Amino acid sequence: MSKLLILGGNSATAGAVEAAKRMGVETVVIDMNPKAYAKRFADKSYDIDGKDVEGIVEIARGEKVDGVLLGAVEELMETYQRVCTELGLPCYATKELFDTFSDKRAFKELCVSNDVPTTQGGLYGPGDLEELKSKRFPLIVKPIDSSGSRGIRVCYSPEEVGDAISAALSFSEYDKVLVERYMTGQEVVVYYAFQDGEPTLLGICDRYTNHQRASMAQLPTSYIFPSRFTRAYIDGGEDCLVGEMFRKAGIKNGVMFLQGFEDDGVLRFYESGYRLNGAQEHQIFANTCGVDAKEMMVRLALGEGMADFRISSKADPFIHGKFGCKLSVLMNPGKISEFVGLDDIRRLEDVVYVNPSYDPGAVVKDAGTLKQIVCRFFVVSETKERLKFFIDEINRLFDVLDGDGKSLLMEPFDTGLILRYYRGLK
Repeated sequence: MSKLLILGGNSATAGAVEAAKRMGVETVVIDMNPKAYAKRFADKSYDIDGKDVEGIVEIARGEKVDGVLLGAVEELMETYQRVCTELGLPCYATKELFDTFSDKRAFKELCVSNDVPTTQGGLYGPGDLEELKSKRFPLIVKPIDSSGSRGIRVCYSPEEVGDAISAALSFSEYDKVLVERYMTGQEVVVYYAFQDGEPTLLGICDRYTNHQRASMAQLPTSYIFPSRFTRAYIDGGEDCLVGEMFRKAGIKNGVMFLQGFEDDGVLRFYESGYRLNGAQEHQIFANTCGVDAKEMMVRLALGEGMADFRISSKADPFIHGKFGCKLSVLMNPGKISEFVGLDDIRRLEDVVYVNPSYDPGAVVKDAGTLKQIVCRFFVVSETKERLKFFIDEINRLFDVLDGDGKSLLMEPFDTGLILRYYRGLK
């Protein structure tokens, strides 16, 4: 039996641990948190800092692992690459590629040099306040090198810029931040898989967000598949431009997501992730097309290649005429006393996966970050009417209560959008 070392034990990585076990692979999860969610699914786990390369290598050698898998944790990319190098085990990318696709500035520069549309913006520091105050508002201020929506602020007036830059810098190793025009078009996420140097478009979704806190990063409430802009992205040539950019960059294998906005018929990208995505939209592609990013990355880690089939032969950006949703339920900061309805939701016909982020007793403190996602639900339906029905059922059944029996949930996704905006796509 093969043995796999998995870096990171957050809830988003749990699916990868489960996938490896289904494939008959023994799993060893590394995470400093002794209660990390993914550890409950692993055959073995260690409580060790994910950036302790020397300690992780020692564990890997002691366990005689056959491969190393990077979980859905961007901060551990460097650890992953170094551990693989020390052990002489397969690594799906070079340090240069990881740096390019995890650094917002480097990614934007790559897009510009390849004529791929991107959002407008630049790098600024505390000394540039007067220049920024003369810009057209609203603006969005981001750390160059952070993930999980940490340190992101939206500024609607010049008076907010100084505090926004300070917040972004507190989550960054740089002395500059990225300041962009705040886009108000539909947000989209585009997914690719790579096999022996060939990129394949897996699909596109529309990302809907909660607007209760206007100055904070807008947190996702729902991802709807396929995007309303899928056909235009393919027929308009953007897919070809992006694919050629990936080829020139030298990407061979792995999975990638690109985040952007629709702007007058064009998708403008602002961020990328060359790794398994914490949002786990791969659950939708696995269910509809049989292309499972988790299984592919496990195979790759063990030196078996991405798949024993051509990914392009199975992938369908229109998910075979079905409709999918990744529902991210948001909660206000507080201490979780009880979950309501999870077992009933798991039994719903069109619900394909349920992924809680926490256990009862957990305390959520960080407002304006992805830590406010208390649970992710994945739904695949034959019609948009069925999709709306089952999302409504989830919203009806699910609740998170504090110690006083009060709900901690934020306002839910408006499912009326599904009937208004979506239709079958071929």
